[in-house]
Amino acid sequence: MTAQLGATIIQLLEQAGEHHLSSAAPDAYAAFLHQVGGANTLRRYEASATYWGRVQATLDTFFTSAERAEICARLISHAELRRRPEFQDFLAHALAERRMQEMIAAAAVASSVIGPAGAPARRLR
Repeated sequence: MTAQLGATIIQLLEQAGEHHLSSAAPDAYAAFLHQVGGANTLRRYEASATYWGRVQATLDTFFTSAERAEICARLISHAELRRRPEFQDFLAHALAERRMQEMIAAAAVASSVIGPAGAPARRLR
């Protein structure tokens, strides 16, 4: 089971790297691929909090907050991960990352309706 789980995680991370990094930052994409698979940092799943700390460090290094939130959402959608004790610290960070992005989006919407500080509020129709 851990080999299959590791393959699922690697596939998800590689898809995220391809989507977010391959065109925009080819050198970062190459470094990311080396970190994820070439250096065996994440390739072999370890049922430990340390493994998930490495996943978090990799996400923090290569992706923006919004991108991390998207990737975290994909990771936490896997029920088999949510049940694993070693995943719980990462899960807490992932949920916080998602909440932060939701708050940023809500603040952006509110500021577009209210306007900048000191400016008169726009009327809603």
